[in-house]
Amino acid sequence: MMPKRFSGDARQVVVCAQEQARRLGHGFIGCEHLLYGLASADEEVGAVLRERGVTPDRVEAEFVRLTGPENVAGGSLFDALDRDALTTIGIDLDTVREHVEAAFGPDALASPAETPRRWRRSRHDRGAVRITGHLPVTRRAKKCLERSLREAEALAGGHIGVEHMALALLAMDDGLPHRILSAIGTSAPHLRAEILDRYRQAG
Repeated sequence: MMPKRFSGDARQVVVCAQEQARRLGHGFIGCEHLLYGLASADEEVGAVLRERGVTPDRVEAEFVRLTGPENVAGGSLFDALDRDALTTIGIDLDTVREHVEAAFGPDALASPAETPRRWRRSRHDRGAVRITGHLPVTRRAKKCLERSLREAEALAGGHIGVEHMALALLAMDDGLPHRILSAIGTSAPHLRAEILDRYRQAG
């Protein structure tokens, strides 16, 4: 449960993050979901992120691209393999896939239909797993929410707002949100500085 000091808008970011996690079939709220929620916010933070290309759709698309097909609905039997590890010993999965499909057909490596889905490419897919009920928060996401309090105190805020959540997330050690931002063409330090500057000007 979030502390009472969280503003209504900050709570809405977490609600949005939880809904996205549910929609994508995830059983937890992670920092990547919080980034999605922040990018969806109507507050100034959301505007800053979207101005830099950090839109909800782009966050989702980069997550799928960066985490690989094992987190996408309808993966194949190769999805659980560590592509980087195999590459280091001279095994190119794409080449192997091409040879197998040329010999046995394009669906030769398809997973069984009953394989559970954990991610989907489009929010409009109809067959996605629906997760209901309250979702647990990962340790990193919990750390981010706790750090939001320190960000609010540093800015002499009377409550924890969306801006404090964003500053906390962007100040955390390297993780998936940082990789997503880098793929989009920006960085956590740059966005953090811009958000701080925007709010100081407004104050």
